[in-house]
Formats: sequence, C-alpha cells, structure tokens
Amino acid sequence: MAQDTIVGNLTSLGLTKNEAKAYYSLVKMGRSSARVIAEDSGVPRSKVYETLEILERRGIIKKVTGTNPTEFDPAPVDAALDHLEEKVKGSVTSARKVLKGLQDLRGTEAKEFAWASQGMEQVIMGMRTAIENAQEYVYIASASPGLLGRLRGAFSTAKNRGVTIELYTITPGRLQIPGLEHYLTVKITSPNKDRLTEGFSEIFQSPGLPSDEFELTRMLIMNVDGKESIGVFLPGDDSSQPWSLHIRSRLVVFIQWQVVKTVLSSVEAIIQNKMS
Repeated sequence: MAQDTIVGNLTSLGLTKNEAKAYYSLVKMGRSSARVIAEDSGVPRSKVYETLEILERRGIIKKVTGTNPTEFDPAPVDAALDHLEEKVKGSVTSARKVLKGLQDLRGTEAKEFAWASQGMEQVIMGMRTAIENAQEYVYIASASPGLLGRLRGAFSTAKNRGVTIELYTITPGRLQIPGLEHYLTVKITSPNKDRLTEGFSEIFQSPGLPSDEFELTRMLIMNVDGKESIGVFLPGDDSSQPWSLHIRSRLVVFIQWQVVKTVLSSVEAIIQNKMS
C-alpha cells in the first residue's frame, strides 16, 4: 500500500499530515533520530522536533533515554492504532451527543420529494442515512453489490432494531460481499445484463446520459419501507462520478422525469423477483 494511502488513513485517526508522515517513517525504519526521520519522511527539519514531541504526547512513540542525538522509538503498531482509534471513538461519541441535541432543537423540517447526489461519499452517505432510518425492511437489488461493504455499520444498526434486510443478486455479485451475510439475507436471482438493459432502457434515452458511460450491471436499487427508493449508478471506470437518485414517494411517477419513472418501475420488478 502506498505511503500516501497510509498517511491518509492515519490522518483520519486524528494525526496531522506531518505527524502521519513521521510516524510512518519511524515504523518503517525503527529507532531513529529526528534528522533521519525528517530526511525520510519529508517533514521539514524546522517542524520535525515539534512533530515528534506531539507524537510522544499522543503516546504512540517515545524518546530513547541516553541517546545522543536523541532517538525515537515507535510503539507497537497494534497498540498505537488501537489507542488512536479509541480516542477517535470517544470524540465521535461526545460530538454525536452534542450535535444530536442541536439537531433535535431545530424541530421537524420539510423533506425533499426527490433529489440526486453525485460522488461516492455523497452516494454512500445517502444510502447510510436511509438504512439507519429504516423501520421495517430494506430490500436491495443489484448485480454488482460490492459497495455494500462500506455500509456494514448501518446494516448492523438496522438489524439490531429488528429491520429485515434482503439483497437480491446474482452468484458472481454475492462473492463481492464476504461477511455481509451476518447483516442481511442474500437471495440469488438472475437480473442478467440483457434483462437490466431492457429494464433500464428508458434511462439511456434521456438526454445527457450516454449509455457508454455506465455499465448496466453496476446499478443498484434500494427500497426502504416502501416509502423511499434509491437508484445508484456506478460508472464502469474512473472517468465519471457515481450518482444516485432518491425518491420519497411512489407518487413521483407522475413527475415528467424519465429517469425517475424508470427507476420506480424497476424497483418493483427487481424486488418482487420478476426480472428472472
């Protein structure tokens, strides 16, 4: 895994970029002086001592006594990452309590009838929110359900409340989600590419959505309690952003929007296992 990826992972655990780079280098090299760490990590010499002192205060490195120049030693990786993770969890718990209190004070707000989201993080957040708000069931249909791996926490939350979660997929798709069977029931059906092409043909007649930009078998439909539907469209390569369409009422079929109408009709067909 590239250094930039590891540095990014460490910053998500609360380290600054310089701290993450210094810790990465120290783990890679073992006991080292500040000068060597600065040269290897790219942390400026003027910042390296301050950075190492902060890492020491965080408890994930320590000074080696009796060394000249002073050397630093990293804590064992498992212990250090567990320590950082616990701090992040504590911060999340504290922030959740305060922010939910502020949210509750706002009272009930009007909700959108239908809207679109673009970009993977927005798509995932929209799905997560819908799943965590489910009361009775979540039905998902997809020939390519790999992104569901990022929703394990939401599935766990819903399942613990007694929500029924079912995934309709084909056998190759099932192999992409090891471990998810703990949270949902996987049902094998056969919405093959030809059927998907037929079921979603109207979408690609809409202006501004060339069919060659999206792989038909990389679509996902989610229905929550029969009250909210989400259609997720994953591009076949990195040149386009994934996007999703959210609908909070079946009456949206009356809206003159071809994509909306097609998604709604396809939801019912796939969920009822009629696309076999």
